[in-house]
Amino acid sequence: MEVTEKEIFDIAINSEIKAKEAYEKLASMTKSDIIRDELLFLAREEDKHREIIEKMAERFNGEAGEPRKIEIDVMGEFKVIAEKMAEAIKKPDLNLDEVYEIAMQAELVSEKLYRELAKYATTEKTKILLEMLADMEMNHYNILKKQYDYIMRYPELYKEELYDQLMKDINFNF
Repeated sequence: MEVTEKEIFDIAINSEIKAKEAYEKLASMTKSDIIRDELLFLAREEDKHREIIEKMAERFNGEAGEPRKIEIDVMGEFKVIAEKMAEAIKKPDLNLDEVYEIAMQAELVSEKLYRELAKYATTEKTKILLEMLADMEMNHYNILKKQYDYIMRYPELYKEELYDQLMKDINFNF
């Protein structure tokens, strides 16, 4: 497939839009205020990424470069993750560990996508931006992984609404 710099930005923008929509949908379905806030934080982060990419695309408009032939292997993984997320969201009982596992996979795939796209960037500025976005996606993965580890370590606190109450009741004034 041949793509221009603009098309690389378009792929990245669409990726961020889909991620934001998924986090917002998940946030609307969870009973935990703590988890909802975390998911909404990630949705806002994805929206910021989209804004960054759009601004950079405008700035680099004059530096479009020649179309280049690229192979983006990770796009197949992207589709699989999107399908998994859609299935998980449709289930009547939201399974938090499954959702977190899928969300973590999505962040890793996003990180791979940006690293692959960076290889094909026609300008150094675009390459740096895509590498920066890859790093941010890895940071999102780490945020989700930490919360997932808590969910797995203390499942009863998360499956009941005890966790939110526990966090609200803790008095840090020792």
